[in-house]
Amino acid sequence: MDFQEHKELIEGKKHDEFYIHALLLSEVVKRILMSKGDIHLTSKPTLEKKSVTEFVKRMRVSGLTKFDERTYLSTVNFYRNVSDQEAEKSAGVIIIYIPETQIVHLLNDIGYPVHNEEDTVALEDACGSFCNLVAGTFKSGLTQLGYKELEMSHFSSYQNEIVDGVEYAPEVPFVYEITFERRGEIKLKADINMGNLPMISD
Repeated sequence: MDFQEHKELIEGKKHDEFYIHALLLSEVVKRILMSKGDIHLTSKPTLEKKSVTEFVKRMRVSGLTKFDERTYLSTVNFYRNVSDQEAEKSAGVIIIYIPETQIVHLLNDIGYPVHNEEDTVALEDACGSFCNLVAGTFKSGLTQLGYKELEMSHFSSYQNEIVDGVEYAPEVPFVYEITFERRGEIKLKADINMGNLPMISD
């Protein structure tokens, strides 16, 4: 996928880079939904800046703050290098939230079929595979924007909340929450927290 227009935003300094990271993620998800499932959003994804709730140096995460129903959520962390990954020194995190009433149809549409709607393990795994695809495409997009290539964790998946929280970039105490809607229904939400990332030119 080509994200040249986002590079122009960075070079023109029209927005802070944290907003551009969120804008890039919103475009990645939108394009994946279109290309994998022919899902066309009926409104532009909305971006809202929210403060991080921290507990023991990790970010608290709950799907119940996003949807009033059981929610499947998956995370992928990024690291500036292998040493940081081994030390659990995160450069940022992406979290995907999908409500139970949407997850089976959404995953089937984008090529992650779930044959048993009661199989919560399969649903978690499929949600994680989707999150992994999003994160990998986002990482590729960052390199197109001139950032150094990051290390990426394997996905982790949960239902409703992550009791122990997740690693995040503590120098950036906020996330951008992105909402993806089609025909008046919220298909999914995503949170992104990214720290100060090194550029190739540095």
